[in-house]
Amino acid sequence: MNQKYTPNPLKQVSRISSAALLLLGLSTNQIAHSQDGDDDVFNLEAFKVTGSFAGSLAAAAQEKKFKPTIVEAISAEDIGKLPDTSIAESLARLPGMTSQRVNGRSQVISIRGFPSEFTTGLLNGRELATTSNNRDIEYDQFPAELLSGATVFKTTEAALATQGISGTVNLQTVRPLSHGKKTIATNVFYEWTEKGALNAGSDDSGIRFTGTYIDQLQEGKAGIAFGFSHTDKPGQGEQWQAWGYPSGDTDEYGNISIIGGAKPFVRSSSLERDSFMFVLENEVSENVRSTFDAFYSNFAETQLLRGIELPLWWSSAQFREGSEVVDDSFVVEGIYDNVYGVVRNDIATRDADVYALGWNVEFEKPGDWTAEADIAYSKVDRVDTVLESYSGTGSNQSGIPDTVAFNMSGGTGAVFSPTIDYTEPSNLVLSSPQGWGGNIVPGGQLGYLKEPQTEDELLQIKVGAKRELDNQTFSNLQVGLRFTDRSKSEAEVGKYLALPDGATQAPLPTTIGTTDLSFIGIAGMASYDPIAALNSGTYQIINNPNADVVAVDWNVDEQITQLYSQLDIDTRIGDTPVTGAIGFQYVFSEQSSSGLAASGEGDAVETLPVSDSHSYEDFVPSLNLNFLLPQDQYLRFSAARQIMRQRMSDMRAGYQFSYTPARANIGDPIDGPWGGSGGNTALEPWRANAIDLSYEKYFKDGMGYWSAALFYKDLRTFAYKQKQIRDFTGFPFEGSTPATFLGGVEVPQNGSGGSVQGVELTLSLPGEKLSDSLKGFGAILNAAFTDNNVQPDPNDANTPLPGFSDKVASATFYYESENGFAARISGRYRSEYRANVSSFGPRGEDFRTVQDETVIDAQLSYAFQSGSLEGASIILQGYNLNDEPLVTYEGNDPRFVRDYQSYGPSYSVGMSYKF
Repeated sequence: MNQKYTPNPLKQVSRISSAALLLLGLSTNQIAHSQDGDDDVFNLEAFKVTGSFAGSLAAAAQEKKFKPTIVEAISAEDIGKLPDTSIAESLARLPGMTSQRVNGRSQVISIRGFPSEFTTGLLNGRELATTSNNRDIEYDQFPAELLSGATVFKTTEAALATQGISGTVNLQTVRPLSHGKKTIATNVFYEWTEKGALNAGSDDSGIRFTGTYIDQLQEGKAGIAFGFSHTDKPGQGEQWQAWGYPSGDTDEYGNISIIGGAKPFVRSSSLERDSFMFVLENEVSENVRSTFDAFYSNFAETQLLRGIELPLWWSSAQFREGSEVVDDSFVVEGIYDNVYGVVRNDIATRDADVYALGWNVEFEKPGDWTAEADIAYSKVDRVDTVLESYSGTGSNQSGIPDTVAFNMSGGTGAVFSPTIDYTEPSNLVLSSPQGWGGNIVPGGQLGYLKEPQTEDELLQIKVGAKRELDNQTFSNLQVGLRFTDRSKSEAEVGKYLALPDGATQAPLPTTIGTTDLSFIGIAGMASYDPIAALNSGTYQIINNPNADVVAVDWNVDEQITQLYSQLDIDTRIGDTPVTGAIGFQYVFSEQSSSGLAASGEGDAVETLPVSDSHSYEDFVPSLNLNFLLPQDQYLRFSAARQIMRQRMSDMRAGYQFSYTPARANIGDPIDGPWGGSGGNTALEPWRANAIDLSYEKYFKDGMGYWSAALFYKDLRTFAYKQKQIRDFTGFPFEGSTPATFLGGVEVPQNGSGGSVQGVELTLSLPGEKLSDSLKGFGAILNAAFTDNNVQPDPNDANTPLPGFSDKVASATFYYESENGFAARISGRYRSEYRANVSSFGPRGEDFRTVQDETVIDAQLSYAFQSGSLEGASIILQGYNLNDEPLVTYEGNDPRFVRDYQSYGPSYSVGMSYKF
């Protein structure tokens, strides 16, 4: 697993050149340059989006058809009128793509079965700082209404700024000069959830509205566009989570399993997002064009979670023998006595600001070199507050115990029947029912406060040049230089909540109502505002000094220099026109990090500053060939080296360490007295060799297309957690001087990878292609089937690749009439996959297998065709209409439910207007 990857530029050049020569057949008797009036076969056909869904599909197909690489595309139905509240929902319906739902909405995107970390996100062709803990973009930051479309590059070329292994997503804002007309568009929607307000003090409805203005100035030599979008989106959900299912041997039933504890919540969320877009284009002169664009989004989310955490088998609770009902070695009914439930009033908030600025200047002189200069800056500031607040009937040493019956037969988790009325405030006190955190807070903590902060800054500079070539094979030469400087940091501040003066319990704060917990069989719980309790001085706050908190803070700096050269291909093989590109990138990377090495708990914590740096280089060749076959058929081939830099948190310098004198006599330092775990600044990128083959058949008159694509990715490197020898000289220790200061620290390291391969099928078909009687009807269908042999856990061959679904599919059926009525229904399916399932707050690392799911959305609209309301549309939308839950099991037994999250359907109704 510790193999060292060393790029071999000469071998890569030889391989890619051989492939190019073989496929192009570059001999003088085979090639005839297109020079007899057929050069325009690859020119983009004139097509205008008319505001219809069918029109947007046709425009997206045109983009797919004429791109030099294999892509998928989304085109807005009209300015300000993409069909979803965020671009994430739209991306999840594209072939081979899917999303993981977070709090009921799509957030991160997976392409071709890879984890989201293998995808790069761009805005107007530029890499972005991200709000996530790593590099992957959280696409719910981007309102669909402010985007003109999105392109997903599934293959790469040298001129593409930043690439991912699974794909590169480029979000686009409108270009006013290309838009070509003055447009004012606005919309407003009222949104609500079917589940209602589950939490006391929460809302089940909100407002979303957008305004966009586009105009051309100075007789068409300048263009301006700006837009504003406000979203107040409610979310409600019921979340069941099991601690697990311990097993044991019995005389009567043999080996049986039983629920060990539960953490059920009702969740109410409010997402407030304010976003701005601005674009200024200017034809400075006949040969110079300047484009400045800016994007800003403030993303504020609040999650209220209330529930009763029930420690059962793994606690002071006692199972009542004789109460059990056992079905096939599983206890489906029983009673626990001496239960001390932790009544939780929790809240998690996020405030994230996203800034993105870009300025591009193009210098063009026909028949000579053209040049481009581009500078971009993006920044993210993110602050989270995650507050847990505990109450109950007192501590498990002196409080009032409960008796709780449970029933597991429903398949959605346990239904409980307690004997204590948790809706009555007088039955509850602020306390530590289980004594958690007693090593820091005498008697146990009354809650916990985390305030992680993330900063991410990214500067990208590009200079490039292009020259037309008078050549029978190559049409253009492109060369350029890009430089990226990125710095990202995260600091997690942890604090215990205690009561002043050493008290172990206090009266419940003023209640604000009752939260309904009937989904787990409990009538409800008395609820209070945990933030108000915190701000009122109810608690004493004690900083968490433990090493596991101190050592995870990190900052990583990167400087990436990229040289690229590309020859654009425009030739013929026999009578077949061939386009494409052959080129390479040379990438030199420098990375560094600083942090703390920490050991111990409480007052015994010891820390030392640590830092590290690393540099490496990559040679990244690529070849793309597009064969235009008769009857509007395209055959595309791509072969490329692809790289994707690792998770930034895995590249941190900080780590936990320990010294165990009892292991001092072990000869091998890898398992000796020194040890620890943490990050690895020397971690190099994921690297893959990729081959793609795509066939596309486009129907006449823009009547859709069908395509089939094969891909194979040989993942040359992956990252595995393995022990690495480090020198602990100068680190603190107890007892006599150690015989060695070398020890093993478990960190992510580069190792061998595996392969990922699959097939993607797409059909986009207007009904009138089949029959005139089906005019207005249509469908777009896609499916992807993938397989892999990547083993992400070297110690467990059964651990699947995170985010990998071997089957992904989506279907949209639509109808649009000439009188303005339109309807469509969409369903997207993904098979089971391993996901990071966090109950609330920032995404930690809690991986489980999510069961297969199908989510159904629909939309009805009517566009006024004449009169005073011409240009207006009324729109009704429904999301998750089938109330598809997120479900995980322990092992492969569906009775062992670990998570069952039900979000319910949500709806919006509103009006859009454009003139």
